[in-house]
Amino acid sequence: MSVVERLNNEVRDESDGIDEPNRFPRRRRGDGGQSMRSDLLHERSGQSLLETALFLPLLLTIVVNAISMGYSFSVYLNLTTAPRQGAEYSIRGTSSVLQAAVPSADSISSLVYENIAGSVPAAANTPTRVCTLALGLTGNGSNQVANCATYGTGTGTFSDLQADPEAPYFVLHRVDVQYTMTPLIQGSVFNLLPNSLTLHRTVVMRAMP
Repeated sequence: MSVVERLNNEVRDESDGIDEPNRFPRRRRGDGGQSMRSDLLHERSGQSLLETALFLPLLLTIVVNAISMGYSFSVYLNLTTAPRQGAEYSIRGTSSVLQAAVPSADSISSLVYENIAGSVPAAANTPTRVCTLALGLTGNGSNQVANCATYGTGTGTFSDLQADPEAPYFVLHRVDVQYTMTPLIQGSVFNLLPNSLTLHRTVVMRAMP
């Protein structure tokens, strides 16, 4: 028997006395690693709650003001469009041969209220003033102005009438609308808009008497 074979037999005899599971022992993870992972999870969850608590007021402020500003913009657009259409109708009417006279102040105000009723709450309470030739004229010469009629159950404050620069050859038709708007979300500490905002829109157009 050679020397190499003898050495192999000795190594084989020694390995026979060792159990197979114990020949290559597996490393065991101690309890320290598990507790470290648990502490790390608790720290992360606490950090997430803190970030949420800090970010939530800012998020509420953005959402509430976005809603209020969108509503205010919609109301402003309607209050801008309605008087313009009323003033155009007051000087043009139906632009037909059958209607030679200018429209009445009542029909002009009805058109204005129809235009603002879609987006403005309590549109019937909106103070509106209509100045038209249909109501007659006041003054003489360069001070001649059209008479006015006021509509709506609310109380409105309107500016003084101004005569046309080329009066009495031209007369100014005028439509005034005043609306006090309140935000959809009132009394919130996150609302940057005032609780009451008065919008006043005036449209003036020239007509020939």
